[in-house]
Amino acid sequence: MGKFKRIPVKDINAMRKILDDLPDKNLGKTREEAAELLNANILKAFEKGYTMKEVAAIMAEGNVVIPAPVIRAKVLPQKETQQKRAPKPRPEVVKTVAAPPVTPQAQKEIPDYYTPDMPDTEL
Repeated sequence: MGKFKRIPVKDINAMRKILDDLPDKNLGKTREEAAELLNANILKAFEKGYTMKEVAAIMAEGNVVIPAPVIRAKVLPQKETQQKRAPKPRPEVVKTVAAPPVTPQAQKEIPDYYTPDMPDTEL
């Protein structure tokens, strides 16, 4: 086995200072994050009578480009999807099955415990 290389404490402290002094590379936010940060302000603009497109245009002039659909998705509360009208109930389709002709031979083949689905009066 080889010897492990030891790192001097002064080099570790120097590297700690270099790493602490690094500039922040994450300088911006995504459109969605920006919309969430500006949520209260956007809602106030809506209360003042501005439309979604107008708010998006005003924000674009200020270099905060967030399209109206993103604003709608992130700022406005999610509404439950409602159908425009209730679906019409479909009538139950009753399929009638033609009964085989009753003949003495067919009568002998039907067991005694057989009960037809429909009474004879409806046939």
